Amino acid sequence: MKSFLLLAAFAASLSTPATALALDSLTPTQGQEVYDKALQSYSCTDYEKALGIFKTNAEAGHGLSQYMMGIMLEQGQGTEADVAAAFNWYMKAAKQGLADAYYALGDMYSRGISVSKDAVQAYAWFDLADRGGHKLANDMKQSAAARLQSEQIESANKIATDWLAKLGR
Repeated sequence: MKSFLLLAAFAASLSTPATALALDSLTPTQGQEVYDKALQSYSCTDYEKALGIFKTNAEAGHGLSQYMMGIMLEQGQGTEADVAAAFNWYMKAAKQGLADAYYALGDMYSRGISVSKDAVQAYAWFDLADRGGHKLANDMKQSAAARLQSEQIESANKIATDWLAKLGR
């Protein structure tokens, strides 16, 4: 029955604007199922449809959808590029502990996209991504470390540790 209701809600979203679909009452499992449907549209390069579904799911608090909103806004997929909004969506996903979001934030600080270029912040976010198991993060962290003094690395480590403590990890 739950699958039928989710399918009915998703089908309704295809004929109505995605923002009209209220996902705030969906369980995490249902949020993941909606995410998977959005990812199908994204994979088929139907970016406008994917963006609408991701946005509704992201606004309901689904972390992976928040991350995908960041990707799509940064790249201008299905909408005009908006790196400031992308940063905000990455930050929302990071607050849920997503290693990919940590990596994206590290990249933004490393390149100075939407924020001032900041090697200490870049290192901290890459460190968080590395701790979260992101495959490329360690290389990026080491690259950032090559531009930092030892006290700056200590500061970045404190930023990362404080972040995890704030998340209760």
